[in-house]
Amino acid sequence: MSNLVYVYEWKSRDLRKNIVAILKSWFAVEIKKMNYVHNFVVKENKVEKTDVKLIIISTENEEKLVEFLSKNFLQFERIYLK
Repeated sequence: MSNLVYVYEWKSRDLRKNIVAILKSWFAVEIKKMNYVHNFVVKENKVEKTDVKLIIISTENEEKLVEFLSKNFLQFERIYLK
């Protein structure tokens, strides 16, 4: 089983609907959501902080899940952890 990590910056109501849709698609086995993760970025010599949500999606078929999310849920941005 693979675990994929995504960042989500949109509204929480939309996120719940998206999570339900992903689970009902049968591409995901389990989804974990972490609220209020702080994201820091330097823009124009200033540090900007935003609150984002991290989504961890467990799946049996990583390729099909990635393809499904890239077509249907553009608001999810994948993070690669090493």
